[in-house]
Amino acid sequence: MARKNGNHQRKLDKDAWITAARNTLIYKGFSGISLRQLSEELGATTGAFYWQYSNLEELLEDVRQDWAMRNTAPFTIAIGNAGTDGWKQYLAYVSVLLKEDEYIPQYDNAIRDWAHSSTRTAEVLKEIEAFRIEQLHQVFLALGFEGRAAEVRAYVTYFHQTGYNAMQVSISREERLLNIPYYAEVLANRRDLLGMDSAEAIFDYLINQKS
Repeated sequence: MARKNGNHQRKLDKDAWITAARNTLIYKGFSGISLRQLSEELGATTGAFYWQYSNLEELLEDVRQDWAMRNTAPFTIAIGNAGTDGWKQYLAYVSVLLKEDEYIPQYDNAIRDWAHSSTRTAEVLKEIEAFRIEQLHQVFLALGFEGRAAEVRAYVTYFHQTGYNAMQVSISREERLLNIPYYAEVLANRRDLLGMDSAEAIFDYLINQKS
């Protein structure tokens, strides 16, 4: 029986530890992460951890990189798939925010909280946020804005969403959809969606733009 348990310990790969640490970070904050807590959650001994990592900091770095990839790649892929049309790129970005099936806003919040007490986390956060803002900058350039007009719209779009997540604003999916035409008008100077008076129509438009 002990041998079977030992084999189980060896089969716990890095992804298992990263997932456990990610969930703890999101739901309990960084202070909730400890080797003992993660081991108990996985039903493993601390010895199993050392089959994969030399120390806890190695795991924490993997969590930082997991966040950087997991919460940024969906935007990169969606915008890339939209082609060169700036309007389609903007709608692709909005669609990722709306779905929240790949992008996890709570993960962003947890990383930002952690960055207050971790220099390394703050470095990774700064790098990724600069990348995301530049990504939006390119979207607004593709929409036809130039110079500071494109830069400011990128900042406003990103900081608006950051604040929205940090405040944990809770509104229905229908309400979020109905707000999209007005955000598009303010941020992208596009009025294409203003004539749509139902959440379903707006959602269908977003989906069709992606096809």
